[in-house]
Amino acid sequence: MTPSSCSHHAAREHLAAGNHEAALRVAGAMLEADPADLSAWRLTALAVAGLGKTDVALRNLKSAALALAEQQSPLLGIAQARQAAILGAEADDVLAKIAALYAADSSRVTDDLPLSPPPLPAGAGVAPWGEDLDGERLLQRGGDAMALAWGAALTRAEDPVPLPFVPLLGALAPPDFVELVRCLAPVTMEPDGPIVEQGAEGDAMFIVAEGTVAVSRVGPDGERRPLARLGPGAFFGEMALVSRAARAAEVRAVDRVLLLRAARDDMEQLARRIPAVGDVLIAFCHARMLENLMRVSPVLAPVPASRRPEVIARFDTDYRGAGEVIIDEGDEGTGLYLLVSGAVSVTRRDGDEQLLVARLGPGDLLGEISLLMRKPATATVTATENTALLVLSRESFHAAIADFPELLKGAYDIALARETRNNSIMAAPAAEADDLVMV
Repeated sequence: MTPSSCSHHAAREHLAAGNHEAALRVAGAMLEADPADLSAWRLTALAVAGLGKTDVALRNLKSAALALAEQQSPLLGIAQARQAAILGAEADDVLAKIAALYAADSSRVTDDLPLSPPPLPAGAGVAPWGEDLDGERLLQRGGDAMALAWGAALTRAEDPVPLPFVPLLGALAPPDFVELVRCLAPVTMEPDGPIVEQGAEGDAMFIVAEGTVAVSRVGPDGERRPLARLGPGAFFGEMALVSRAARAAEVRAVDRVLLLRAARDDMEQLARRIPAVGDVLIAFCHARMLENLMRVSPVLAPVPASRRPEVIARFDTDYRGAGEVIIDEGDEGTGLYLLVSGAVSVTRRDGDEQLLVARLGPGDLLGEISLLMRKPATATVTATENTALLVLSRESFHAAIADFPELLKGAYDIALARETRNNSIMAAPAAEADDLVMV
């Protein structure tokens, strides 16, 4: 083992392989060299737990969890506290302290700081502890290194730093914060491990505490397209908390990833028990839906980023099960619909038959022709699977365009193009019309 192998990554690899002694030699050496290395402290404690010193390990896991939260890494701190609880520690006291730091009305939280992992140490010249240390001597040296880290954490705590806002959790009162966090299960995924499968029913939301995940989508042509890479602090899969719509993309681990998993069933039970948590969950998911659509929708993208929260507040959320009609051909338009997740079919009457005009997915717009051109809906839109939509009623739309003329231009351009195509669609084969939206 060489100095170059003395790294967080090497320690995690040893832990994943169940080689706790090797993990302690690496993580303990890093922690001894830099008692402020909070990740090394966590890894040292996990290695010590694996070697049977559970009481010592759990005390240090809890202390390191609070230190991580104190130093602007709340999600990793929460994940560590939850790991300690799974290993048998009573961790509610630590969660309560983290809640006091990050819950609603905390005096230390600021919107100006991004969520980020703790800084990586340089690690230059640090070598793993050698084979001359074994058994109790190795454990004692690990304990000494953790004692140094604990002292360094106490010193840092005397000089408090500003803390970042944590989405969702930061909107809750401290007791509710703790209750929600107790429902978050730490999950570790190895590189290239599948986390979310495209097309599967969503059953959980995830928060990245450590590592990176890759998001991709397979299109109708079968080609996989990368969409994003998400790091610490990122949320994904939140639609599963409010809808049973199918997953719109695939998510896989890029490197070894530590996630916090919120199961839908657990969140539903919590929301029934504590209605305030349910209200915050719904508001959070609503805002996330529109924020995501802002990036891809030609109607919403032109709105200045600084004014998007004002637009978000004007939309309602609607969920439809497979087979439900969203818009009926011939009816007066009731508003503008943005498809967030799921899928719909667009059909139009042709005598006694129904002509399939289009199949639409996330990001598509519905209802713009009847809304803007003051005419009955020109097609029927039906959910083909569980579907989530954002809805701006007719009255709200006309009020919104006075403040946000960008909305009118984007919607009108789409409506005009589709209305022009409508003039010839009935003479075209359905297979040639799949990219048209006739609403």
